[in-house]
Amino acid sequence: MSQPSRAVLIFCKVNGIEFDEIRVEISKRQQLSPEFAAINPFKKLPAIVDGRFKLFERYFLLISISF
Repeated sequence: MSQPSRAVLIFCKVNGIEFDEIRVEISKRQQLSPEFAAINPFKKLPAIVDGRFKLFERYFLLISISF
């Protein structure tokens, strides 16, 4: 797991934020798939889908989910 993904995961667990974790295999280049690109056009991890909102980039994610 990447450090940015780990930071978001730990933040959610510590703050009791419920989530469904979906693992993306970087070694299999799953982040480069068209399905993942629909979530994050930069094709980087982590990314979160919350209803119709798609969030990515660790710092933005942490700020957004902290409210």
